[in-house]
Amino acid sequence: MGIHIRRAGEYVRPADRILLDDYGRTEGEYYASGAYYHQESLSRFPAGRKVEAELVPEPSNPWDARAVAYDVDGRRVAYLPATAAKMWHDVVRAWNAAGYAVYAGAEVNRWEGDGGVRFGLTVPKWGWQNLLAMTEAAGLRAASEAAMEELTEEQRLLMRQDGGYTPDESSLQALLRKREQYPMFAWGGKRDGDLSERMPFWHGYFVREQMREDEERLRYAWSVKSALTRGFEHEIARRKEREREQERLRRRAQEEHALRLHGEGRRNRDIAEELSLTPKQVENLLHRARKAAGITPPRNEDLQTERRRAAAEALRHRRSGMARAQIAHAMGRSLESVKDLLQDAVFYDAPEDHPERLELARHCAELRGTGLAKEEVLEKLGVTRAKGLRAFRDASFLGPPRTSEGGSPR
Repeated sequence: MGIHIRRAGEYVRPADRILLDDYGRTEGEYYASGAYYHQESLSRFPAGRKVEAELVPEPSNPWDARAVAYDVDGRRVAYLPATAAKMWHDVVRAWNAAGYAVYAGAEVNRWEGDGGVRFGLTVPKWGWQNLLAMTEAAGLRAASEAAMEELTEEQRLLMRQDGGYTPDESSLQALLRKREQYPMFAWGGKRDGDLSERMPFWHGYFVREQMREDEERLRYAWSVKSALTRGFEHEIARRKEREREQERLRRRAQEEHALRLHGEGRRNRDIAEELSLTPKQVENLLHRARKAAGITPPRNEDLQTERRRAAAEALRHRRSGMARAQIAHAMGRSLESVKDLLQDAVFYDAPEDHPERLELARHCAELRGTGLAKEEVLEKLGVTRAKGLRAFRDASFLGPPRTSEGGSPR
């Protein structure tokens, strides 16, 4: 057997960490496997040195696709025995995916033999309840049950052959074909034997667990397991809450930044460029920021005044000889927005020169005067929504409809 050289990116240490020693008692200790091949890394430490060994899965290991190495200070020093690695590989990868590097306390040992001085690593033997609690907290049980649901009823029954240790091969073939949908489970290589030997340990275990629950209704040490599970789940929940709080702080800082820039007179387009957002996102951002700061939105009258001011500005630019694209750049608006402003400007300047638009605006004003809701007015106008909304603006520009002596609009 050679020494596996890890591929680039095969293992990237997660940002957070968990030390197994903090979550339960061990059931003894043993010598880690493979230390013979890593004497140079181990010899850096004096005998008896206490270290924290990181469990590192090696899915690309050509000799064992479910191998789990022990790394100390980023250098591999030993391995979990193959029988233990079958169980721990998927669990460690699940915790890595949740954002945690997994560590265990260990001790460097030294002895002299016929071949000279040798170094090894003494590691703890963790109890089954600890491992099972970590497995369930990481969601592997739920994932395994979901994989079983992909099978037919007959295939699920065949999975129970021999207590889930050596199920019928047709069921295993069906599971194997679904392996891409469940990448958290590592299958062994062809050198491991038949499919029952290559099957992920936790598939077989949870089949047996379901059989025990269904057939014998046995209760395990629920108090111990539940306490451990809650501890691990609480750890993950705390991490997610930290991430949510960081996101809330980031968004709040972004909103305050946008509001400050807007208060300095910066245009939405400029704010969008500085914050790497779209103008629409900036608009929504400013709306949330004003709401959080208790800033009252501008009144409809103020909006109309601002609209007329912008329309007049666009018209002045046009009369000075500027093209529409130049006006859009100067005002920080889109081409379509500038087109609408120019149309509004010429209407505001001489409404009687646009009889159809003027008539629609007057009709809108009359309908509004009857007390109808906005959506009802838009429906009765019988035009597109865009034209209807424009008629609302025009009606506000014209002011309330004049009435005759009898009280009806003229």
